[in-house]
Amino acid sequence: MSTDLFTFGEALSVFITADTESVLTAKDYRRVTAGAEVNVSVAVSRLGLKSQYFTRMGTDQLGSAMIKDIEDEGVDVSLIKRVPQFSAAMVRNPGQSAPVEISYLRKGSAASTIEPADILDSYISGARWVHTTGITCAISQTGAAAVKHVLEKAASLGIKSSFDLNLRRKLWSEDEARKVLSPLAKNVELLIGGEDEYQVVFGSTEAKKVLVQANDLGCKIAVMTKGDQVMRFSIDGQYQELTPPKVVTVDPVGSGDAFTGGTIAGLLSGMQPNQALEQGSICGALVASMFGDWTGIPTGVSGVIDKDIAQSIRGRS
Repeated sequence: MSTDLFTFGEALSVFITADTESVLTAKDYRRVTAGAEVNVSVAVSRLGLKSQYFTRMGTDQLGSAMIKDIEDEGVDVSLIKRVPQFSAAMVRNPGQSAPVEISYLRKGSAASTIEPADILDSYISGARWVHTTGITCAISQTGAAAVKHVLEKAASLGIKSSFDLNLRRKLWSEDEARKVLSPLAKNVELLIGGEDEYQVVFGSTEAKKVLVQANDLGCKIAVMTKGDQVMRFSIDGQYQELTPPKVVTVDPVGSGDAFTGGTIAGLLSGMQPNQALEQGSICGALVASMFGDWTGIPTGVSGVIDKDIAQSIRGRS
């Protein structure tokens, strides 16, 4: 089966406090499914393209619930493997009147056992685009090896790919991250990272210099994000800037993945890179303006956001 996007990584059941702003005092929680790669796959699916997601998921009830959540979003989950390890989870507060505080339950999880052999060549060759992130590299050495394998195989097959640096300091140190991520940040169609992530991986936040450096390493489109601030990017050595739509931020968690998914969908639809990045910024803003990783992800057709939705968000700026 051919697909527009293939991606893989760890999905988590996220338990968010429902009655207070702190895990220390909360008694009630609500559960949602999230995870960097699965968030991107949902965004691409909602925008009217086919996305396929792989992970190793536990045989527990949480695993079954998450698979159903993902499948309900139109994402192809047929490749997912069920294994005896537990399905990963995250516990956090909503972050509406206090900073987001996260506790992970993922060391030794099912997804941390992902290895290169899991990703068959046919998964890559059957896709128009492959997406990977630094989070899969952080959860285990075999996960990092799988990312390396997939990016190299995609390049050899001429399949376009993207790599989101996605540094998670709760999972590993900056030095560990730099050693693993630096060799991977090359030869992709789209490289994405926050200002602090570029600092760790490239050793600088001087946007014009570091983004062109990424271009020189084979990253056609290199993007440096900074929340709702001006986004800096370089396309084939041409530095540019983009101001994201202004919204009232309700929950920023997941907005970066929506940006990535919206951008990938735009590029797959045939948009010019500048247009695709603008679409991605609209998707990111919509997610930040609502509570939950998936709630604000817009709908579209053939990778293009619905015009009414796009006009609505532009009208707020």
